[in-house]
Amino acid sequence: MCRSNNYPKGFYCSWHLPTPTYIPNSFNISVIHGTREMVCEKDVFPKNRCHIRYLQLFSTVKYKVTLTVTNALGKNSTTLTFDEFAIVKPDPPESVVAKPVTNNPRRLEVSWQNPSSWPDPESFPLKFFLRYRPLILDQWQHVELSDGTSHTITDAYAGKEYIIQVAAKDNDIGTWSDWSVAVHATPWTEEPKHLTTEAQVTETTSASTSSFMPPPTTKICDKGAVVGSGAVAVCWTAGLVLAAYGVLFI
Repeated sequence: MCRSNNYPKGFYCSWHLPTPTYIPNSFNISVIHGTREMVCEKDVFPKNRCHIRYLQLFSTVKYKVTLTVTNALGKNSTTLTFDEFAIVKPDPPESVVAKPVTNNPRRLEVSWQNPSSWPDPESFPLKFFLRYRPLILDQWQHVELSDGTSHTITDAYAGKEYIIQVAAKDNDIGTWSDWSVAVHATPWTEEPKHLTTEAQVTETTSASTSSFMPPPTTKICDKGAVVGSGAVAVCWTAGLVLAAYGVLFI
């Protein structure tokens, strides 16, 4: 497989064996553009990949890549031919963020960044493909954006958690990237307010009133008190409030 994720700098080719051989293998790759053989610089890691720098941009001449694997049992070769534009595929957008919009229960603001491997977004701008859905549904909704790295979703279900992903593509050539790492967000919801009903007020008032119990009235009579020549009983009533004293003379 060959792919250009850093157009227009170059492209890389990677390979693997469809089934393990359990014996040592050596790989040799050759890249030919027209009549010219190009150098494929092998990566230290991963070992099954090499990079080729473009020597001529916007060329209509096809590239021919041949991979040969050799081991104790023999060797085998595979050849791939392609146009320069056909293998352009950016990496997914990075730093995708989704957040609610205050006082808007159906909106989500989504933003992202160009893939860091894309070297010149000014000269080779990317367009983007946004997909989103609530977790309660399986069907995705899609929006294609020709420019910019943000979008406001305006038709979200209030209070439902959403999953959101973004893909990228060169404006004119190549194919779409893989989807970005999924992010989750829930639209803004109003904080619940504490409501007091008329029934609650009445119940609270009744409870407060019934809980107040005045102390019992105590009547005290002092038979030993004598006024004048006759025996007189002096009585008074004690309560929560200051009581009036009544004295009877006979």
